[in-house]
Amino acid sequence: MKAVTTMALARDLITNFSLLSTTIFIVIQFSKKNLITSRNTGQTTLVIGVIFGLIGIVQMLFSIEVSPTVIMDLRSIAIVSAAVIGGWHSSVLASLIIALGRVLLFGGFTTAAELSSISAVATGIGCGIIVHYFEEYRKKWIFLLAYSALLPAIVVYLLLQEKSPLVIFTFLPVYLISGAIIAYAIYYLDLSKSLYLKYEAEAGTDYLTGLLNYRTFDSEFNRMLQQAEHKQESFSVLLIDIDYFKQINDSYGHKMGDEVLKQFAAVLTDSKGYFNNVFRIGGEEFAVLLDACPHGQALMVADKIGKKTRECKFSLSDKTSIPITASIGVATFPEVTKENLLEYADSALYRAKKTGRNKVVSYAMVVM
Repeated sequence: MKAVTTMALARDLITNFSLLSTTIFIVIQFSKKNLITSRNTGQTTLVIGVIFGLIGIVQMLFSIEVSPTVIMDLRSIAIVSAAVIGGWHSSVLASLIIALGRVLLFGGFTTAAELSSISAVATGIGCGIIVHYFEEYRKKWIFLLAYSALLPAIVVYLLLQEKSPLVIFTFLPVYLISGAIIAYAIYYLDLSKSLYLKYEAEAGTDYLTGLLNYRTFDSEFNRMLQQAEHKQESFSVLLIDIDYFKQINDSYGHKMGDEVLKQFAAVLTDSKGYFNNVFRIGGEEFAVLLDACPHGQALMVADKIGKKTRECKFSLSDKTSIPITASIGVATFPEVTKENLLEYADSALYRAKKTGRNKVVSYAMVVM
């Protein structure tokens, strides 16, 4: 058996650890959701399994050679990571890839390669079972590391017999410490991803109603307008204002006013079959964007929204129900130039409010 020098051990283990931690960072960074707590699709679990399987093979390129046929590395942590991030299917797939790579690329069908391959597959299956039955993150990792460390230790013992204790007791503490660091890294990175996605969503969402906010309205309006111009399609804008909303706040308080806003948002979202995007763009001001929608159809949509608003009884927390109405201004591209589209919709809304409220006004009435 070759002597395992401290320098070689440190060099190869640092390389193994760096490969694995970098892979975890990239996988979590490029995911569109937090991976630990989300239910991953079949395609996602397949990709995760392949990635960690290939990383396990690369780790074997930087293995510690403890005998002409026995190599040791952190490939089992790659399987564990696949299990934690991707679940059962990722774990098993990664282990199968690693097992196949061990036989075909590192030694052929030797006793050591065959035992290592069996150990890898057993690790993948066992880790898949553990992540399925244990929910608590810390407990899950304790069992994963204990199980994944045991199998390679058994293989080393079977291959090296009386020479195995030195290798096992040199490698095992490093393996467990590396696994603990990886566990923390996955948890921290996935938590950071979750918070980032949460704040990103909240940045484009109105905190009170859950509708898209003005910031999103601005970007979506420009995107949909450019798309309509490119496709030579109609594009309509509805600007909506709750009538006499200040009186609601003055009579029932701002808390009850907030309840009305939330219920009005629900009326709009319940009607979303009629349109694509709905936004809260001000205090009691809302907007609807309708792509591929000519002006006549947009007026029909606005009339339906006004009718649903009149029919709905808006409940306050003290069980009092009040009726509300809405004024709506409508403008459509290309009848209105893209530079004037919002301005004309706003002018139509202003005219609806100034001529009695509770009505739909077209941009055509503004320019007459």
